[in-house]
Amino acid sequence: MNSLRARLLAATGIVLIAFVAFTGFALERAVRERAELAERDKLQGLSYALLGSAEITNSGEFRLSARSLPDGALGRPGSGLYAMAVDEDGEVLWRSPSLLDRIPLPQPPAVGETRYANISTPAGAEWQTLAFGIRWVVDSGESFRYTLIVAEDSRPFYAQLERFRSVLWAWLTFAAVILLFLQLAILQWGLSPLRRVTRALAEIESGEKPRIEGDYPAEIRPLVFNLNAMLASERQRLKRYRNALGDLAHSLKTPIAVMRGLVDNEALPPEHRKQLRGQVGRVNEIVDYQLQRAAAAGKRTLAPPVALRPIAEKIVGALGKVYYDANISFKVSIPPVLKLAVDDGDLTEIMGNLLDNAAKYGKGEVEVSARKRRGQVEINIDDNGPGFPEKDRIALLERGVRADTRREGQGIGLAVTGEIVQAYDGTIKLGSSPQNGGRIQLHFPSV
Repeated sequence: MNSLRARLLAATGIVLIAFVAFTGFALERAVRERAELAERDKLQGLSYALLGSAEITNSGEFRLSARSLPDGALGRPGSGLYAMAVDEDGEVLWRSPSLLDRIPLPQPPAVGETRYANISTPAGAEWQTLAFGIRWVVDSGESFRYTLIVAEDSRPFYAQLERFRSVLWAWLTFAAVILLFLQLAILQWGLSPLRRVTRALAEIESGEKPRIEGDYPAEIRPLVFNLNAMLASERQRLKRYRNALGDLAHSLKTPIAVMRGLVDNEALPPEHRKQLRGQVGRVNEIVDYQLQRAAAAGKRTLAPPVALRPIAEKIVGALGKVYYDANISFKVSIPPVLKLAVDDGDLTEIMGNLLDNAAKYGKGEVEVSARKRRGQVEINIDDNGPGFPEKDRIALLERGVRADTRREGQGIGLAVTGEIVQAYDGTIKLGSSPQNGGRIQLHFPSV
């Protein structure tokens, strides 16, 4: 999961769902226990009311008239509320008119104690029962042992709990959904400064702005400051680097010129002048080659993309003047919207070297074309010249080829171009053009 917002939303969602689930189960358990306690108190109160209305004879007979019943439901058969009194042998002494059978009693409680239980009747009904153990002393001093049992149908009780459970989880689910949407809104608001930074970086890459601007929260402010400092430092470093290379090139001109003057000195033996001329030529080529390599800006952080067609047209226009007498036909087939994430100076260097080679070694026709293909920008430079020797194509593009070991006539431009292209994660390949001449094909990552 690469999205920061998705991670935070997933984490808070899991915590929220766990909290809602825990709250729901806790409330459900608490309400159930409270309802069972209320039911037990109700049955116990009913037991006290029945004992208050009961009449025990000296012979131990348990009497309770229908008119003395504390709850009218006890007088309606099958009403769901029942009562029964048994002696110490388990014989039924009295039952409420609502009870048509008898209430199951596994084991009677001790005198003065109560026993609350959920039981199943033979008919398959579920009852909540409360058994109360009592000892009754009559006027003669004789005592009798009784167990008074009251019972109520559990279906209304559980139906009420089920209704409560449904309402509880419905509201908790609704609350969780609302809280998730609120959390999403809070994340949107909280992460908005990061989205602003992302948009600012995109504007820098497109060349609309030179730096990140605006007011940001204290947590992001150091990041913005360091990014701006890095961009400014990179621009200054590149400027100083190119200035230093220019100074170096200028300072090397005089010593090389002096050495060339010595070559023409007739006081030196001819063999020495020939050897010196070769070494001076070598030095000159090596210096030119290394300076062009070093002058390439290379892949820069957040560099704005550059339109390819205007640079190609500018170079073609200049070469048309240089090779005016050769009557070379140049053709540019590049979409105006096509851009490359390449420094404009490096792109000019690449296109200038390759188009110059095509014009120099072609036979009057040069075409440069480009298109997007499979997530890459493909550039083709074709001519109608003799082309590249099949066996030398790989060697001509090999990195680190020394100036004095390259094939004569290829110049230093092709090797420099290969270095710059590779610096931008691109590839360069030599092949044959449709006119049976040379083709140089470049591939760059698409923006």
